[in-house]
Amino acid sequence: MELRPYQWEVIMPALEGKNIIIWLPTGAGKTRAAAYVAKRHLETVDGAKVVVLVNRVHLVTQHGEEFSRMLDGRWTMTTLRGDMGPRAGFGHLARCHDLLICTAELLQMALTSTEEEEHVELTAFSLLIVDECHHTHKDTVYNVILSRYLENKLWRARPIPQVLGLTASPGTGRASKLDGAIDHILQLCANLDTWRIMSPQNSRPQLQEHNQRPCKQYDLCNRRSQSCASALGFLADHKNALARLATHSPENPKLEILEKILRKQFSSPNSPRGIIFTRTRQSAHSLLLWLQQQPGLRTMDIRAQLLIGAGNNSQSTHMTQRNQEEVIQKFRAGTLNLLVATSVAEEGLDIPQCNVVVRYGLLTNEISMVQARGRARAGQSVYSFVAAEGSRELRRELTNEALETLMEQAVAAVQNMDEAEYQAKIRDLQQAALVKRAAQAAQRESRRQQFSAEHVQLLCINCMVAVGYGRRWKAEDRVTPGDLRGRDCE
Repeated sequence: MELRPYQWEVIMPALEGKNIIIWLPTGAGKTRAAAYVAKRHLETVDGAKVVVLVNRVHLVTQHGEEFSRMLDGRWTMTTLRGDMGPRAGFGHLARCHDLLICTAELLQMALTSTEEEEHVELTAFSLLIVDECHHTHKDTVYNVILSRYLENKLWRARPIPQVLGLTASPGTGRASKLDGAIDHILQLCANLDTWRIMSPQNSRPQLQEHNQRPCKQYDLCNRRSQSCASALGFLADHKNALARLATHSPENPKLEILEKILRKQFSSPNSPRGIIFTRTRQSAHSLLLWLQQQPGLRTMDIRAQLLIGAGNNSQSTHMTQRNQEEVIQKFRAGTLNLLVATSVAEEGLDIPQCNVVVRYGLLTNEISMVQARGRARAGQSVYSFVAAEGSRELRRELTNEALETLMEQAVAAVQNMDEAEYQAKIRDLQQAALVKRAAQAAQRESRRQQFSAEHVQLLCINCMVAVGYGRRWKAEDRVTPGDLRGRDCE
């Protein structure tokens, strides 16, 4: 599989064994570039072993397909997800395969497991690839794993793996000024022990030719009345009412605009495919029901389905990881042509035919904006932001555009920094991070000793009835919500 000139440009230091972050736009082929680095690593490094970390379950399968094509059966590869059911231990699979693709949570569990079949050391790997590496901050699982890497580096526990980060959106870390954004980028580089952030310089024209942004449009409406404003939220919990109001509802300007967008896009003979992003699972359910009941849309060839998070809580319904996978496969095949999705679909979802993205009144940051926009990958795609005139959502979207520019300026400033100055800043940040984590660990241990397991009472989340004491479960036990229910809630 051939790489494009801009992909060659960004991976060259990684082929020499250096730690880098590849910063390319969504749809520009970061995964393929990383797969090539992994292939060359396996070819040239004695005893090479590669692990690829993702932050979404559905990306395990997607990346598995890309890496499998690149490796062409020459090396053993396996994929691991949390919903696989009974399987061999992580450590055993790591020893038996040349390349693993898994969610970061599974690797973290294996690193801390005391079971021989499950346990693995980070030093067992020679290349660590971190997808959507902008999540390597604070107490995320990515950063917990990379903190272990930095500890090994500080203690000179050789060998430590080479690190390759992938991102389209490093972000600004909530900074509004250039200095703060630069600090954020430096901290990200320190967390990933990055030698340099790589983005195309000489081959930028080829990148721009291949990776064209969708046409962005602001579809704005007048502010609606308070009764209309609360209607969609109300309907999230009143599905029967939604079925009636979908055909006899008071005017809702945002929904009217959404209908116009869908009617225009899905009347095209070019087999359109789109995603509507909304904030919550409840609003996603409500929008799907509205789509199914709206007279003006029922006659069109719109085959819609939900794509929402797999996590479960008492406040909302959820999808299983297998449900997510099935919906994504149907969307990729064209059986479905419209997804109503929460943020679970923002990152990494690669559907080349997707040409319509609608962000329905969302209040998010610049990373979410960049990621959602990147789902529109077909030629002449449309990216629509639907909101009310003068709304907080509109102001935030305009702010996000400014923050995206600030992010680009901050990355450029870090790339152009004097090498000695850059390396000194990275060392200082790494030392400070390790000191902070050591202090936090000591604090946690102090609290643990203060409250022994036999004195910790566990209550049912629903009825607050006592269901047991901490001594009933060991630290390595996987406690499910069903274990923490009172008798009346079973």
